[in-house]
Amino acid sequence: MDRHILLISRNAEERKIYESAIRALDVEVTAAPSLKGLSEKVKDLFLNGVVMDMPTKIMALKNDREFIYTTLRKFPVAHLTLGKETGKIRIFYPGQPPGATLKDFINGECRAFTPRRLAHHIRKVLHFNVLLSRHREMADCEKTVSVDVSEGGCFIFSAQEWVKGDMVWLKIMELSHDDPIGARVKRCFRWGEDMRVPGIGLEFDEMSPLQRRELEKRLWG
Repeated sequence: MDRHILLISRNAEERKIYESAIRALDVEVTAAPSLKGLSEKVKDLFLNGVVMDMPTKIMALKNDREFIYTTLRKFPVAHLTLGKETGKIRIFYPGQPPGATLKDFINGECRAFTPRRLAHHIRKVLHFNVLLSRHREMADCEKTVSVDVSEGGCFIFSAQEWVKGDMVWLKIMELSHDDPIGARVKRCFRWGEDMRVPGIGLEFDEMSPLQRRELEKRLWG
């Protein structure tokens, strides 16, 4: 079993049925009743895909919309329903062929997907006040805010011109340790393009252990 799927289903009995069906396809599965309170062990997993039953998805959209649209979209995701009378599993996922099955999703979408660590991609909407500079000495700072933040990086609003690969420095004013944090530009969205918030997606490159611990506390409480 060299592929790993995260299963999320509120109903314990149905969760067991889904889990058994996934294991029968020769893949590993980790099951959870909801998105909230995922253990550190689960957050640290490298996953090839996620399956969630529809009742859980509907509930999650009320409470965890941010998680669904910023994290789960990084993986192949399918939604399941279980026929009450037939016990048949139905599956729904983008681009599925007619009559698609759970097996089609696992073999066609998940097996070829390079596994990603779940926690690394969990982004939360956090609007930190940020000083952004091209210089370690924090000269010529742009006063701005973060749009979302993860353990590994953040997206910063900016109307300046940036190039993928640029090294930048930032101070997050809400952190008690205000040493400049070094980060690398991974993606850029220019002002006026595609009706998107202009700015830069950053991957943290230089951050003190104290800053990292404080950031994690802000993310996970």
